[in-house]
Amino acid sequence: MSLDSAAAVGPPVGMEVRLSSNEAPFGPSPRAVSAMTAAVPEAHRYCDDQATELRAAIAAHEDRDVEEIAVGTGSAALLMDAIGHECRDGGDVLTFERAFIVYRLAARNAGVDYVEVATGGPAVDDAGGYQRSVDALVGAIDEHTRLVVVDNPGNPTGAHLDADELTTLVEGTPRHVTLVIDEAYHQFAVGHRGYATVAELGLEHPRMLVMRTFSKAHALAGMRVGYVMGPRSLVGEVDAWRTRFNVAAPAQAAAVASLDDTEHLEATVRGTLAGREQVERGLADLGVPHTPSLGNFVTFEVDGPAAPVIDAFADQGVGVRGLLPYDMPSSIRVTVGTPDEIDRFLTAAATVLV
Repeated sequence: MSLDSAAAVGPPVGMEVRLSSNEAPFGPSPRAVSAMTAAVPEAHRYCDDQATELRAAIAAHEDRDVEEIAVGTGSAALLMDAIGHECRDGGDVLTFERAFIVYRLAARNAGVDYVEVATGGPAVDDAGGYQRSVDALVGAIDEHTRLVVVDNPGNPTGAHLDADELTTLVEGTPRHVTLVIDEAYHQFAVGHRGYATVAELGLEHPRMLVMRTFSKAHALAGMRVGYVMGPRSLVGEVDAWRTRFNVAAPAQAAAVASLDDTEHLEATVRGTLAGREQVERGLADLGVPHTPSLGNFVTFEVDGPAAPVIDAFADQGVGVRGLLPYDMPSSIRVTVGTPDEIDRFLTAAATVLV
């Protein structure tokens, strides 16, 4: 897996239809836009380093104590902080093969070994791919394992753990090992194909951290706000590891307002789920193997290297994501866009993929 930053992040330049970065296509809540705009005139002041209002809003939303919540510049930064902190004295990071690339980057920065448990192969015909075995993951925990991290649902594979599998993971992880569950896409997954969140299942572990983000369903990717939940002592330690004044005041204000606008959030989720179904149905009609997704994206397979196919989509103004950094050379990830954007993608796909 390549760790070249240019290969791992960033949308392609100049695309009319940008479906490469798992952004929310319907835009942020109007309340969030108003809140962040109102905060701009105070840009000469430092933001609230403790994010007091935002953490209180999240705590109320999640039915947790404020001390069990910390915020950061997106869940990716929180993951970097958490993995760096927990592995500061060594130990291995354990996860599934083809998991979110930030886990590998964080392990590299911490100078510790990154251990992957193999997953199934790519989608073939009508069968989805990248199946994960929780028993294999739990069985791989040994005396060197310091932290286990799982993206659920997974990005970019689209794989997920159902309620029983997640329960097995939490119960099977030794109490001295830190367990991180990354639920960045949970709003698009709840109620589908056996998925459930840690909170819904009431799962507990003395060293479990749950990551959430405002970048996806809340459509605040450009504001960079995420949060972590867990035991107050552990959350406090991770929070002390971060850069101070890290979440800008307009971002904090936007996140508070977005949490309050449940109507906009629900409309975004509904539109995304309808779009996801449209993408998957369109790929199926074209006979393109793909993995049914619980995120706001779909990963599909092509014959041969993906790079020429991505270029062909770009020639038609449609940006999609290659997955070579994940050792998936014949896979492409497409974000669920607006209905018009999906039509553009599927029209291009009918030419490019057939």
